[in-house]
Amino acid sequence: MKTLIVLCFILGCNVKISQTFYSGGVALTFELGDQEKSCFIETFPGGKSYVFSYQVIRGGNNDVDAWVVSPNGKILYKEQRKEHDEFRFDPSKGDFQFCFGNEFSTITHKVVYFTISPEEIDSLAVEAGDKKPTAQTMLQDACDEIHSAMTDVFESQVDFRLKESMGRYVAEELNNRIMWWSIGQALTVMIIGFGQVFILKTFFTDKLPSHSKLQET
Repeated sequence: MKTLIVLCFILGCNVKISQTFYSGGVALTFELGDQEKSCFIETFPGGKSYVFSYQVIRGGNNDVDAWVVSPNGKILYKEQRKEHDEFRFDPSKGDFQFCFGNEFSTITHKVVYFTISPEEIDSLAVEAGDKKPTAQTMLQDACDEIHSAMTDVFESQVDFRLKESMGRYVAEELNNRIMWWSIGQALTVMIIGFGQVFILKTFFTDKLPSHSKLQET
């Protein structure tokens, strides 16, 4: 696969991208600002089925708009404000656009992870550039099985890392809110305590008569 080209528009969005390639596919993690949208272009040779999947890791309600546009401008897939989803398609030859929108959010940035990968994993020989159909040896078959198993392991690790990242973010947000709530409660208790002491002190304070009243008597 060719490297994805990032097209950023609407307020000149700035995205932070982490890119990983594996088994003929690509995985990206990027930050999508509020009231922004970003499109990624990928060129496909055709003749193979692919899977496009995405997951919102953090930000607001963990939702985002997503849509896929074919080379002729037809929208193949479109969903609004979803946390995660996947879409299988048979691409024709040309440039496809994979777009994400956060225009409905006014203050919250989103961190989105998405992958574009072939539905069926190619053999090591095909990935190495050998497209001639040849009979494979037992060693090559064993290597392809290992390759397929390692790809499954990689995908499982990515899934666990995403869940771990989402869980850590929720825990950090909860810890932050508890900390500020505790500080607010502590300040409230201190204010109430000082107020009670001040009020009780006024109850036991004797008012001495003034000098003018003593002279009159």
